[in-house]
Amino acid sequence: MKIIGESSIPLDPNLAEEIRRRCGQNVSLCYQCRKCAAGCPNRSFMDSTPTELMRHIQLGMADEAMKGNAIWYCLSCHTCSARCPQDIDIPQVVDALRIIVQEKKVKTDAGSVTLVNRLWMAMLRLGRMYEMGLASLTNLLTGRPFKDAGLAARMIRKGKIKLLPTIRKPLEINRMFKRARKLKK
Repeated sequence: MKIIGESSIPLDPNLAEEIRRRCGQNVSLCYQCRKCAAGCPNRSFMDSTPTELMRHIQLGMADEAMKGNAIWYCLSCHTCSARCPQDIDIPQVVDALRIIVQEKKVKTDAGSVTLVNRLWMAMLRLGRMYEMGLASLTNLLTGRPFKDAGLAARMIRKGKIKLLPTIRKPLEINRMFKRARKLKK
């Protein structure tokens, strides 16, 4: 862990309030019981636990909260929220942090995870996740175009993934994205 004041992003005493404004979650209620971290199924891949992430926000340690990979490896499975005695919806806090990182164009230490997140969000426009497209584009854009080719072929043969996307209600989906853009403004 870095010493306070050593970060490239200065301490932000308003970070907790910014999170509260964006998603309605009061991270100041967290008293570090660590139940969220104990239940997190993706914890082994994260550079900080959900508990540490909450503490970074409380202390205004923007660098630690935004630059690590924890917010990008969060599965939004809500295991942490189900365990939280303060009923804090931690995935909502994570989503708010992701948005702040993208708005401020913060360079993260998360590698290709942010790329996968952007591609995943773009693929939602199809109305359903297109796994083959997500994996193919990720591999192509990270310089490993044939990384999962053998596995993909087996999964297609077994009917586990589809070669072409299934597009559901494209007009309704476009209206949803237009409404979201208007709400953002």
